[in-house]
Amino acid sequence: MADATDAAPRIIRVFSNNAVLVRLPGGDEGEELVMVGRGIGFQRKQGDEISAANADHQYMELSPDKVQFLRSVNAIDPEIMETISAAVDLAVDLLGELHPSVYAVLAEHISFAVQRVGLGETIRNSLLDEIRASFPLEFRAAELVVGYLNSHVDGIDLPVDEAAYIALHLNAARLGVTVKQPLATAHALAGLIRLVCLRLNATTTALDGTPDRTLAIELTRLSRRAAAAQFRTNLLRRSVERDLPREIDLARQVLCRILDVPSLPSHVEGEAAFLAVFLHGWQQTVRPN
Repeated sequence: MADATDAAPRIIRVFSNNAVLVRLPGGDEGEELVMVGRGIGFQRKQGDEISAANADHQYMELSPDKVQFLRSVNAIDPEIMETISAAVDLAVDLLGELHPSVYAVLAEHISFAVQRVGLGETIRNSLLDEIRASFPLEFRAAELVVGYLNSHVDGIDLPVDEAAYIALHLNAARLGVTVKQPLATAHALAGLIRLVCLRLNATTTALDGTPDRTLAIELTRLSRRAAAAQFRTNLLRRSVERDLPREIDLARQVLCRILDVPSLPSHVEGEAAFLAVFLHGWQQTVRPN
C-alpha cells in the first residue's frame, strides 16, 4: 500500500470507471500503482491528475518485473482494454472487494487469450472441472466475464476453459495471494479424482456420455469439512465396513491424503463411511474403463 503525497499522481491508463494506473510524483521513473475507487476513472484520460484521497485502495507494484508487467498493459488496444475492464467490473460486482492488481493481471491475461483465439488457437484447461468445483462463485463470475467479452469483442468466442483460468485469478484476488495457491488446490483435487478413478476402474463420464462432476463436488466439500475439522459421525459405520470393504478402504486413503496423515484418526471414521457410501453409488453412474 502507498501513502498519499502532497503532489497528485497522474493517470497513465484508465482501466475502467473504477480503476486507473497512475504514476506517483518523481518524473518518468516515479513509482506506478493501481488505484481503485468507485468512479475514480469516470471521464478521466491519460495525464489527468488524481487525488489519492479519492481512491478506496491502492496497490503498489514494487519489484522491477512487476513494474514492467504494469507497463506492458499500455500496449493493449484501448478499446479492448475498456471492454476487458468493464468485464472485470462485473466480477467485482458479484464477488465484492478484490485485490486492485486484478485489473492489470486480468487485462494482460485476457488480452493474450483474445489474441490466441483470434489466431485460431484452441484454449484448453485440463483442470476445468476441478476449478469449477473448487471455486464455484469465482467460476460463475468468470463465466460472466467471458460472456461479456464474447458479446462485445468482434470475431472472438472464448471457450468455457478460459473461464477456468480467469476464476483462478479471481480467487487469488479475493484472498490477496498469488494464483499458485488456487492452482495448487485444483491440482490436489485432480489427484484425488485420479486416485478414485484408478481404484474403482471408473471414469468421470456419466452413462449418457456427458461429463460427471459429482465426484469433484463431493471431494471438494469433503476437503472443506476436513479443513474446518467438521467431521460427521455415522451410526451405520460398522455396516458400511462390512458391506463395502473396497469403498471404505478407498475412502480412508482419500481422507488420509487430504489430512496428510499415514493412518486415519478414529474420529474421522464416520466421514470415511459417508464417503464410501457415496463412492458405491457414484461408480454406478459412470462407465468403467
